[in-house]
Amino acid sequence: MLSRAVVYLAVCLAPGQAEEKRPAPLYTNADLARVRPYRDQTGVASTPAATAEPARDSGADEKKGRGEAYWRREGERLADRLRPLRSRVTELRRRIDERWGKPGVKSLSDPRIQAWERDLAATEALIRELESRLLDRARREGALPGWLR
Repeated sequence: MLSRAVVYLAVCLAPGQAEEKRPAPLYTNADLARVRPYRDQTGVASTPAATAEPARDSGADEKKGRGEAYWRREGERLADRLRPLRSRVTELRRRIDERWGKPGVKSLSDPRIQAWERDLAATEALIRELESRLLDRARREGALPGWLR
């Protein structure tokens, strides 16, 4: 029993584990007054030699006028483009459910169901990709999220 206690103490007091945490430094107003004469060395009082002109974006003229109306139109265009894809998803789901309901059809090995499920997954992935592209583009160009709803 004594040997277990000795081993336990040796493990707990191993080098590096028995070190106490050093307290965080405490700075007072006296410390700040002491280093105040050196604050200009950090560059706090410096002024730029010349003001730089903002870089001209080659597409800046193209991006002008892309306000709420523009992004709402883009959202509507995407919705129009996704409408046939969403109806295809609905139709594929209906076919899969209908095929599963037939007697003697094994859903895991039926080639038609497997083909429809692959087509369904690909169509859903395309929908997500198109939505993601528009959202990313709008975010990069500064559109507010509510403009795409």
